[in-house]
Amino acid sequence: MLLSMEKAIHITKTCNLKYFKKGAFRRIYWGAEFCQNLIPGVRDTAEALDFAKRNNLGFTLMTPFIAEDAIKKIENLLEFLCKKVKCEVVLNDWGIAEMLRQRFPGGVIPVLGRLLVRQQRDPAIENAVRKQPPVLNRLKNGKRMILFHRLPGREYFDWVRNSYIGSSAMQRILKDFRIGRIELNNVAQGFDFSSWEQAKSLYTPWVNISTTRFCPMETLRQKIYRINVCAKECQRQYDLLDTGKITLLKRGNTLFYFNPVDQARLKGKGVDRLVFQPEPPF
Repeated sequence: MLLSMEKAIHITKTCNLKYFKKGAFRRIYWGAEFCQNLIPGVRDTAEALDFAKRNNLGFTLMTPFIAEDAIKKIENLLEFLCKKVKCEVVLNDWGIAEMLRQRFPGGVIPVLGRLLVRQQRDPAIENAVRKQPPVLNRLKNGKRMILFHRLPGREYFDWVRNSYIGSSAMQRILKDFRIGRIELNNVAQGFDFSSWEQAKSLYTPWVNISTTRFCPMETLRQKIYRINVCAKECQRQYDLLDTGKITLLKRGNTLFYFNPVDQARLKGKGVDRLVFQPEPPF
C-alpha cells in the first residue's frame, strides 16, 4: 500500500453520501463532471460541504464543459463556496479556467479535469501495444493465411501513454492559469506522466472514452415531445454495450469502460491521490 496516497470519493448527489466510509477517504469530490444539466444547486452543495466539514474532509468541486446558459450556475456555486471555504475546482472547460483567473483569483484552487487532459482513451489501444499470438485466417478461396502482429515502435508506446499536456507550451499555459494538479484516467495501455511538474490524481474504476453535447437519452424524449428538455433519465438508467472483448457503459452523454487501478503499480508514476467513483459518473 502507498502510505502517502490521498484517497478521495466522487459524490454526484447528496443521497450518494451513503458511500462514504469514515477513515477510508480524506476528500470529497462533489458535482457533475460531464453534463451541465446535472450541475448541483447551492442547497445541495451546502449540504455536501457541511458533510465534508463535519468529517474533516477536503472539498473539491467538479465542473463539466458548459455552454453560455450554464455559466450562471457555476458562478453561483463559486460565489457561495468562496464565502465558506477555499476549495479545489476541477475544470473541464477553458472558459471556466478564465473565469477563475479573472473573478476568483486566490479564492479557489484550479485543477485540470480529465476532458482537458485528453489521454488516448480507446480501450482497443491495449491490443496494439501488447504481444499477440499469430492468427489463422481462412480466405474465401479456401487458402489459409497466417497473420503476425508486429509491435509498434517506441515512439508509439510513448505517444499513447502520454498527453499533449506534457508539451512545453501547455506547461506554460498551466502555470499561467495557476493549475498545479492534473486529473487522469487509468487507461488500459498504461501512462507515464512522471516528468510533469503538477500533482496527479487518478480515477478508478471508470475511464471515460468520449463525451458529447448530444445526449441519446435526452434526444429520445425530444423526438416525442418536440421540445428541448432534459428529464435526467441518466440518473435512473444506463446502457451496456458488449463488444465481445470488453463491456462499455453509456450513461447520459458519456461512454465509459471499467478498469480498476492496481495501487501496487503506481510506484514511480507521480500519482499522489486516488479518486474512487462508486457509481458511473455523470
